[in-house]
Formats: sequence, C-alpha cells, structure tokens
Amino acid sequence: MSDFGIVCEFNPFHNGHKYLFQKAREMGAERIVCVMSGNAVQRGELALTDKYERAEMAIMCGADLVIELPYPWCAASAEFFGKASVRGLSSLCTDIIFGSEIGNIGVLEQAAILCESQEFKEKYSYRLEKGEGAAAAYIALLDENGFGGMSSNDLLGISYIRALMSYGVNIKCHAIKRAGATINEKEIIDGELQSATAIRRRITEGNFDGLDKYVPDSVLEKITELSEGGRLTDISYIDRAVVAYLRQLSAADVSELFECGGGVGNRICSVANECCTYSELIEKLKTQRYTDAKLRRAVLYAITGVREEDVKAEPEYFLLLGANERGRELLSEKRRSCGINIITKPSDAPRESRQYIVGRALEAWFTLARASAESTDIGLKRGAYIEK
Repeated sequence: MSDFGIVCEFNPFHNGHKYLFQKAREMGAERIVCVMSGNAVQRGELALTDKYERAEMAIMCGADLVIELPYPWCAASAEFFGKASVRGLSSLCTDIIFGSEIGNIGVLEQAAILCESQEFKEKYSYRLEKGEGAAAAYIALLDENGFGGMSSNDLLGISYIRALMSYGVNIKCHAIKRAGATINEKEIIDGELQSATAIRRRITEGNFDGLDKYVPDSVLEKITELSEGGRLTDISYIDRAVVAYLRQLSAADVSELFECGGGVGNRICSVANECCTYSELIEKLKTQRYTDAKLRRAVLYAITGVREEDVKAEPEYFLLLGANERGRELLSEKRRSCGINIITKPSDAPRESRQYIVGRALEAWFTLARASAESTDIGLKRGAYIEK
C-alpha cells in the first residue's frame, strides 16, 4: 500500500493542510501518517492547542494516523526537527510529502547533497566559529552555491531529504508548491489559503469572523469550543512566572543548555532582571546576529533544562495521538517491525529517560498557559483520539 507521511504542526489545521492531504490522495496515498509537533512548535513557542486536540482535528480532516514529534525536537532548528521527524516516519511510510515555496524536488535533492558534502560542512563550521548565526550561515552558503531564495519550508524539505540520506532509507519525497499566502504572512489576504500565522493571530484576538473560509468547519467548531472553555494557549498566564524562573538561574548554568552558548545564556539572565514579562523579555533579547526563533528556543530550553545531548540524541519513543480504522490497521501491520517505539499512553513512557524528563518540564509550563489551567498529572491519563 502507498502510505504517505507528513511532518506537521497543525497550529492550527487549515485549508492549506487540507490541500496537501488532497494532493497526497491524488498521488495515490491510501493512508496518511502525520508526525505532529507536541505542545511546543519549531518557532520555540507553545502550541495554540493541546496536541491531542490538534490530532483529533487532523483525523477529522483526513489523516489516518497521528504520532507525536516529541519535545525537545519539535522545538528544534531544521536539522534536528527534520531528522527526528523522519525517524518517526521512516518505517511507517513509502513516501513523504511536504509543502515548498519552490516546489521542485529535484532542486531540493541537489541542495541536500551539497549540504551533506564535507566542503559545505567545513565552510559552515568556519562561519559559526567566526561568530555568524547558524541560520544566516546556512542560507548564505546555499546562496553562494546557486540555491538562493529558499524559504523555511524549503529548508525543512532539505532537512528531511538529508535525514533520509543519513538513515539510508529508500523513501520517495514529493514537494508540493505552496499556494496562497506566504508562510509568515501576518495578515489575511485574498483567497482561501492563508498562513497559519494570520489565522492564529485572528484566533488569539478572539476574532472568529470569516474564519470558516480558511479552516474546515469541524476545525472552526472545535477551536470555538476550546476558546469558550478557556483551553487555548495564552502565554500571558505564565508571563511573569517565566521571568521569575529565569531570574533564579545563574548565567553559568544557563550557558550550558542547548542554544544558550555564545553569550546567549548570559544575555537571557541579564535581560530577565530588566523586564517583567515574557513578551518584553523576547523583545529585549533581539539582536541582528540571532533570529527570533533561535532566541525563543533558547528561552524555552532554559526553562525546561534541555541540554545539547538531549537534542542530538534520537527520540526513544513516539506517542500515539490519534487514529482511525485505517491508521489502526497500519499501526498493527508495522508496530513489531518498524524499528521505533510507539506507545499508546503517556504513562507507558520510561520515566528515567531524558526525553520524558524534559517533556514533563514542558508540560508543567504548557498546562498553566491557559485560562483553564490543569495539573500535569492529567497529561499522564490522556489517551489517543480514536475515530470510531
């Protein structure tokens, strides 16, 4: 059977994701498997809604199986995000499909081969040693080698291809040219395909007017229900707690954590003593050297104690978040032979693993970042959404 894998965040699920599902079906996908970010996303932010709720929306909209891309990889830079995602999909899928601004898989494959070359790696390391930011160095080297104009989706696509190369897995990749709004467009534009950023902005502002044009009806109904129940994420509920926590850490300790080297840890601790809220903290941390995403990741890793070895390791397990009948069939077929550990309940996770420890630290923050706060123990009792 043709089983197509999709790396996603669904933050929230919108018509662009539905379009990708449609393209996968047109290409012969009999089952669609999603490895979806948990309760943090790649930009270093908390997800808009709980991972189980997002998985439920995905299943209602056409996914067959959803497993979690666990923390800390779900909040990592493209290299680690992509590799962990492909690790989760590599034994479950025959194909991987993703959105791309250039929409040319051949170009992305050539770029991936370049990035895997020893010469590229040496030049990249040299730029980092000279103090250049990682993202800037990576993009600059691609530009110098004729791969200019790459967007974040293209860079993620390259990371998937590189991961497949490193694992030696024969899975076909498909790049679907992105339609509609650009990935970081902050405002609603003409058309039904909007950016998740613009949709999320409307939702957090409480402006649901016209959202039925941009998200499936079942998603809008679910998000409205969550909003009315105080279950949408709002960083303001933990604003001062984040700053208070950082004020208690030493610069030396923070600098040992991932993404916090090169003076970033010192800067976080210093700025935390000059501001009172998370939003103010991120604004004051900004520099020309580092991207906003890099700084948000650094803060997130600082408050959850993520070390370099945590991100460079491979996930020990993947959590089942949702499935329909076809997804359950796939899981039954692959579970014994897929080579990855897929658990059905959070309580089944190995408590001594670093993945579990930093994941629990994230949940401690996430479960408080909403009007209807919860105990982290509730997360251990949850189960996957199973479509009847």
